[in-house]
Amino acid sequence: MRVFAPLFRLRVTITYLALAIGSAIFLSQLRPRAQWHVLREASTNLHNLSDGRIATLVASVFLTDGEVNWLWLASVAALFAVAEWVSGSRRFFCTFLLGHIGATALVAIGLFVGIHADWLADSLAMAIDVGVSYAAAAVAGSLIRYLHRSWRIAWAVGWAALVAVAAISDPTFTAFGHIAALTIGFALGAYYIQADSIAKGANTFDAAITEPPQQDTAMTTLMTHEHR
Repeated sequence: MRVFAPLFRLRVTITYLALAIGSAIFLSQLRPRAQWHVLREASTNLHNLSDGRIATLVASVFLTDGEVNWLWLASVAALFAVAEWVSGSRRFFCTFLLGHIGATALVAIGLFVGIHADWLADSLAMAIDVGVSYAAAAVAGSLIRYLHRSWRIAWAVGWAALVAVAAISDPTFTAFGHIAALTIGFALGAYYIQADSIAKGANTFDAAITEPPQQDTAMTTLMTHEHR
């Protein structure tokens, strides 16, 4: 069982990767029109979310619009594996969900306001919006918790610059979603830093009050001689 212990520690990443690869293989076997139909039905666009298709929040994260970029998928898998290894499966999964759902909700709100205010085209309500990039951005941002203090600022600035350049070069609602997801990740990372600091302080305090008092060696020796 020790051989499988590392795999169990990465169970969320492995499960995601298996489902993502399976979905990619499935889509590749379909004709272009059928692929488009699957992506449209699984998309977390404003039209589907407004119709109450909450299941798209789950289905969309395993799909890719267009041909699968295997290098991108491998990079995401590496990021997820590192994050799950250092943070634990439960915290990693929470970060994944909050990043994906939170950024998707913010994008949907932005599109709703923009379309109803005639700032954005109505067709954006039906746009294909699938993929795991929101979750990946949030996970990357949350890793500030596990970096040395001297590296946290550099990590945050580097990722912020990356998504900012992407948004400037291609100003789409997806780029806004990446900014939102990264911000969520930074917020979660800051929360984890504070929560773990409080937990560590509490554990130290509990250990101090439960530790039996130590008698002074000189006093113990003196008392022994007096009894004699």
